[in-house]
Amino acid sequence: MTGGGRREVLQAGAPSAGGEFGRQRGFSSQDVRESGVRPGSSSPRLQLPGDLPERLREVDLKLAAERSNAVDAEELAAYLEADGLGDEVLRDRYGTDGLFDAAEMLYRQKGTGRALDRLTVPGAPPFPWRMLLRGPLYLLPGLAGLLIARTLGPAADHAFVLAAAFGWGWSMTVAGVRYAEPFSVPGRALRLTLLVSAGAGLLGGGVIAAALGGSGAVLTGALVGGAVALSSGAAGVLLSLGRLGQFAGAFASPLLAAGIVMSLPSRPAALAALALLAAVPAVAALNVTRARGSLNAAWATLRPHLPHAVYGWTMAAAFVALSARLGIWPLLPVILGAGLLEAGVWHVQERLQTAARSVRGLTQLRRVGLSTVLLGAAGYGAALGAGLVALAGFGLPIDLPASLPTLALYSAALLLSSWLANQGRTTFLTAVWALGAAALLLGLPPPLFALLAVLALLAPTLSTLSDPRSYR
Repeated sequence: MTGGGRREVLQAGAPSAGGEFGRQRGFSSQDVRESGVRPGSSSPRLQLPGDLPERLREVDLKLAAERSNAVDAEELAAYLEADGLGDEVLRDRYGTDGLFDAAEMLYRQKGTGRALDRLTVPGAPPFPWRMLLRGPLYLLPGLAGLLIARTLGPAADHAFVLAAAFGWGWSMTVAGVRYAEPFSVPGRALRLTLLVSAGAGLLGGGVIAAALGGSGAVLTGALVGGAVALSSGAAGVLLSLGRLGQFAGAFASPLLAAGIVMSLPSRPAALAALALLAAVPAVAALNVTRARGSLNAAWATLRPHLPHAVYGWTMAAAFVALSARLGIWPLLPVILGAGLLEAGVWHVQERLQTAARSVRGLTQLRRVGLSTVLLGAAGYGAALGAGLVALAGFGLPIDLPASLPTLALYSAALLLSSWLANQGRTTFLTAVWALGAAALLLGLPPPLFALLAVLALLAPTLSTLSDPRSYR
């Protein structure tokens, strides 16, 4: 955070001074750039404006204002000699070729005396637009599973919802496992996540089908739940490894089969499409996890990441409860905008890191951080609100007066929640979304739910921004 940035200041602030000194000595800055050697020096040395030996930087820091404004290197050499820094000391202790060599290097810092005390002013980071594609990709497994489940009856529908909600949270565990070994692919551990997702989907789908559809629907519910959960787990693996092309290819054939089933409904065709949905993404995920990695396929590997899964499951529960009140169409922008959410959180954190390198003092840093996070949340809410207006223009069944404020506030809450989750506030966030889901089921109006969610997240946002570690 300090060393690299400070060297940039030295290099950026000195070319004009170096060029002026070169003209006085009878050579130009162009000569210096071409030769890379300082004239009159006994050994070749790169002629870079910020090229100071580390120990000589101490001298640069201690230069008084009048000395840093010396008119030439000879004047600076006189000051150094008066301070007891002669040829021998500067050569032995400071790694220079002597008094005039040191004076020359320091003079080339003219205007940047005490430069190492200054903060850089880096440019604003670019927005990661490439991440927007991830939103439509997230839609592929869910859309394929939904179209297939609709053909297999109400029990399959309920199993699909449960498996999709499970996949929402489990994908966070998958990402945690992947980044626990950031420099290689933890193949064994990621394959374990696939096994757990398939087992949980089979069990959960069978149980909910038995509870809501009777014993005759248990097998169908288990198959749907297992296939959807396994495909969601495979999607998480592929996305965590950045394999967007393979992700799209893996879900192309299941989505095509689901479209055929929707046009020509039949149970055998639906089961065949379900098999494709389970098998093709799973094979793709197994293919990219061939490297074994150092993480073991064991419970101890998964356990540290389970709190994030629980947090994701409560978010999914709130989403399901909200969709039951508003309908799925008003919330379609949330799915399509998942990539924008990731990009927004990423960009907000990059801007905080930039502020930490260019702002002095925690009070000012907190002020900049608060405006950055709140504007990011507001921008995300406005973008999804605009998307909802556009979808309504296509004739979709959307009640804009009721849905628009809810979606805008809910989207802003999602970005605040995602940013806070990256700061380690998952326990608090889990409680917020669990209470929100319960309140919606008990009859809380959706706009009020969205407003309360935003208000509940403002206090931890303020306290988190008071911690300098949040700007890393």
